[in-house]
Amino acid sequence: MLFNSHVFIFGFLPICLAGFYGLAIVNREWAKIFLMLASFAFYGWWNLIYVPLLAGSIIFNYWVGGNIQRSVVANLMPTANAWRNAGVLVNLGLLGYFKYTNFIVDNVNVALSTDFTINHIVLPLGISFYTFQKIAYLIDSARGQIKQSGLLGFSLFAVFFPQLISGPIVRYEEVYPQFETRRFVPAAKRNIMVGLVIFAIGLFKKSVLADSAGAIATPLFEAAAHGAELSFESAWIAASAYTVQLYFDFSGYSDMAIGLARMFGISLPLNFHSPLRASSIIDYWRRWHMTLQRFMVSYLYQPLSLYFTRKAMEAEIDHGSIFGLSVVLPTFITFILIGAWHGAGWTFVLFGVIHAVYVCANEAWREYQKYRRKKLKRSSGSGKSAPAASIFYHTLTIFSVVLANVIFRSDRVATAGVIYKGMFGFSDSITPEMNAIDIYKSLIFLLLGCLIIAVMPNTQQIMRSYRPAVNWRQWRNVAPSRIRWKWRPNAVGIVTAGVILFLGLTFMERGEAVFLYFNF
Repeated sequence: MLFNSHVFIFGFLPICLAGFYGLAIVNREWAKIFLMLASFAFYGWWNLIYVPLLAGSIIFNYWVGGNIQRSVVANLMPTANAWRNAGVLVNLGLLGYFKYTNFIVDNVNVALSTDFTINHIVLPLGISFYTFQKIAYLIDSARGQIKQSGLLGFSLFAVFFPQLISGPIVRYEEVYPQFETRRFVPAAKRNIMVGLVIFAIGLFKKSVLADSAGAIATPLFEAAAHGAELSFESAWIAASAYTVQLYFDFSGYSDMAIGLARMFGISLPLNFHSPLRASSIIDYWRRWHMTLQRFMVSYLYQPLSLYFTRKAMEAEIDHGSIFGLSVVLPTFITFILIGAWHGAGWTFVLFGVIHAVYVCANEAWREYQKYRRKKLKRSSGSGKSAPAASIFYHTLTIFSVVLANVIFRSDRVATAGVIYKGMFGFSDSITPEMNAIDIYKSLIFLLLGCLIIAVMPNTQQIMRSYRPAVNWRQWRNVAPSRIRWKWRPNAVGIVTAGVILFLGLTFMERGEAVFLYFNF
């Protein structure tokens, strides 16, 4: 059931809000039960067959989490760690079976010239997201950060529909306590109003901006997939249009998820915060798919970096080797897994490798800049970089992201090769695949999209008076915009929100209905 569908907006959502707040007036526990059951119904709308899989995952992780937490309380850390490891392995095994079995079998057949066959395995909707959420719960339990609330509480945390399908990947301790402490009914009007405005902005981004960019990018990528050579102009339009599409598609979904949760009085963490305003690829990843990056850093990169650093120091090796072991190796492992998490295909693995190279180069450059600034301060008392350098870094970051997005979008490596050939002037085609009018219209639209990205406040900045996310205080001073405007519930604000919602609904059925991250 898509957020940008009539059945959801005019059917499921009003019924869910009415049932939740109607029951909350009588009994908050009844309201929570209703919301949990409604969330299962939301998931089951896609395919009822996979509801037992989701329910089984919840029951299993609740049981394992309880054993971990009791072991921690009893100070039996070896037992807690054993339960944690077993739970993580089962979750990863389940994800691996559904997501990577077909990919592994196909590659084994190619490599060994065999003919193994298995029935095609359908990827359950949202399994990449809810599996990581459960893994985070188990690890945080072993760290002593979680006290179990009961099966109802854990189930509601796990299945809460605004974040179930495509994130954000939330942590138990930042979301579920809100269900226990919030007084929902007194703040219902305010929360529904704020949530609806955030939802409307997200719907506008998806329907009007992302789907329009997709209408430009998709035919060009499909032409490349069928072997057509793309000219320099067409290749750059394809790569740029897809970057704009992906940007507003994921930004729109993130807004809609936060807005929907807010309608029920729940604040979710930010998952998207103007990443194309970043001046480095490291900063870009801090702002793009923020909860995935947080998960990978907390549960993979940092433990790996600490382990390799400790081993390197024990071996008393030189500084360069320590940098390689503590930064480069964990970065490559992390980003290859990030790429593979997005999909079972070599294009996603290469996407991870490309960004690993980017981040490692960025880390090495930062190390050099630290050394250089210290040297300049000692010699001249100044270590500040010129303003032109910031412009260069920002441009380089965007250029790097656009290049990586080509392999991310392509159905296979050969398709990306066709796009890259055109982008760098090696294509045999000199005639654009688009006529002059279409090129002109595409460039105008892309320029408009870039201006919105560059100068307009993002959704959380527009709604900053209402604490739009649970971690808003941490991010409120990041990604400043050229235009400062915040929404208020006055005549101008209500009319503006109404127009944005109307346009989002009007364009809703015109473009690609499915969010791009539903594929992952």
